[in-house]
Amino acid sequence: MKKAKTADLSKPLAEYGYYIQNLAKNIKYLADENLVKQNLTIEQVKILRFLREHNEEGSALQKEIEVYFKIKRSSVTSILQNMEKGGLLIREGIAADARIKKVCLTKKGQDLSISLVGFILNLEEVIVDGMSLEERAVFAELLKKSLNNVEKLM
Repeated sequence: MKKAKTADLSKPLAEYGYYIQNLAKNIKYLADENLVKQNLTIEQVKILRFLREHNEEGSALQKEIEVYFKIKRSSVTSILQNMEKGGLLIREGIAADARIKKVCLTKKGQDLSISLVGFILNLEEVIVDGMSLEERAVFAELLKKSLNNVEKLM
């Protein structure tokens, strides 16, 4: 891990981490609270959306999901197993190497993913409510910059 710059302790703390952590926690809480009725988690919804938008087949390799969401193989496996039990997707080994898993949406998964588009858009609208279009664009750019800054240290 690369070393971060030393903070100037003469300035008051802005507490960016506090706000980012609480925003993420509250978004997850709101999402999970609404998705529990459908026996889904926000992570599952994100994967449904990724698979639907990834290509026309609604499929991807498990490794692509791990890389895109930056989560460990064991975590992805657990999420996908639960989704498979719910009939939302199937995982199959590819002919060249059965250890490599192709993940495909089922009809049920495709239909559910499409029905959740409105939910996701509404949640994202809540996040930026009260911001002008210009502020939303700046907010998105600042979030991307912050993410990039942190990823440089990893």
